[in-house]
Amino acid sequence: MHRWYFPLMPNSKLNSLLRGASKKGKVSSKLWRRMWHLAGGSFFPVLALFVSREVLLITVGIITGVFVAWEIARFVSPGINRWTTSHLSIVLKREEQFQPTGSTLLLVASLVVFSLFEKYIAITSLLFVAIGDLAASIIGGKYGKHIVFQKSLEGSLACLMACLLIGILMTRLSHMVSLPVIAYGAICATVVEMLPIPADDNFTIPLISAIAMTLATLYLG
Repeated sequence: MHRWYFPLMPNSKLNSLLRGASKKGKVSSKLWRRMWHLAGGSFFPVLALFVSREVLLITVGIITGVFVAWEIARFVSPGINRWTTSHLSIVLKREEQFQPTGSTLLLVASLVVFSLFEKYIAITSLLFVAIGDLAASIIGGKYGKHIVFQKSLEGSLACLMACLLIGILMTRLSHMVSLPVIAYGAICATVVEMLPIPADDNFTIPLISAIAMTLATLYLG
C-alpha cells in the first residue's frame, strides 16, 4: 500500500495564510452588511413612491412586527439567539448578539416616521440613514484621518454631501420639501451621525432629521 507524504508548511506561512483568510472574511462580511444596509434601508422609501399610505403602513407594520417578535424570541431563548447569530453572522455585527439589530431599529423608525410625518419628509429622512450613514462608513473607513467624537471628519462630511444630494433629488419629486428644509435635515442627520449618542443611528437619524425638517417647514412656511 502506498503512503503519501506532504511537506509540513512552515508556521510563518501558515499563519500568514490564516491571517489573509480571516481578513478576507472580515472584508466580505463588511461588504455584505453594507449591501444589506443600503438595500434594506432604501426599500421602504422607494416603495412609498409607488403605493398608498395605507398599503405602506400595513406592509411596514407587519414586517416590523415580525422582526420585533423575532428579537423577543431570540432574547428569551438562548438557542434561537445562537442559531441566529451563527447563521446570520454575515450581516450582523458582533455586538448585535446581545442587543436589537440595526435592521429592527430601522424598521421601527420607518414605521414611526411614515406614521407621523409627511410622506416625502419621511422618505428623505430614511434615505439619509440608508445612503448618508453608509457614505460616512465607507469614506470614513478608507480616508478618515481627523477624528471628532470618535468619528472621522471625512466620513461626516461624506454623510453631509450624500444627504444634500438626496435632498436635492427629493425637491425635484415634491414641492413639500425645499432646499432650506433639506439643508436643516441634512445637517441634523450629520450631527447625529457624528455625535457619540448611545442610541443606534438607524433609529436616531431618521427620527431626528424628520423632526428637524418638519419644524423647518413650519417655520419657513
